Amino acid sequence: MRLLLVVIAVLSFAAAASGQYQISQSVVGSGGGMTSGASWELIGTVGQPAIGVVTGVSYTNEIGFWYQPGWILTGVPESGEPFPTVFSLEQNQPNPFNPVTTLRFSVPEQSRVTIRLYNVMGREVRTLVDEDLEAGHHTMTLSGEGLPSGVYFCRMEAAGFSQTRKLILLK
Repeated sequence: MRLLLVVIAVLSFAAAASGQYQISQSVVGSGGGMTSGASWELIGTVGQPAIGVVTGVSYTNEIGFWYQPGWILTGVPESGEPFPTVFSLEQNQPNPFNPVTTLRFSVPEQSRVTIRLYNVMGREVRTLVDEDLEAGHHTMTLSGEGLPSGVYFCRMEAAGFSQTRKLILLK
């Protein structure tokens, strides 16, 4: 019930505020200010924390962050994926695989990274990565060509970090 009341309040606010898309330049520009209409009031700068207030005969609605749809105020482009903050080795996809699989891993700072493939006996089968890598998200393809069907372990090591994932090759 509480969620329904919140949704109704937001919709009421949106309906009442929808007619006020002409916000004065003093509010949009740096420094902000106050602007208002017959049933609404905006205090602050568009895109900054603010309180928008819509009042009616029997209600007052407030919203804590004001923006104008379609505006990009900062000029900072959005990236598709957030920058990594920790080392990680994700589970390969698909798993089980035949004949190829994708490995994804994250490096939060430039580091020496090694990724090795081991068989169930613990013997190294392949070195997949052994180089200095820039910070970021990385992807590589592993081919099962020349390997027999079975269980393998992929181990990533970098800057004191170590993580192992189990891979299954089915031919």
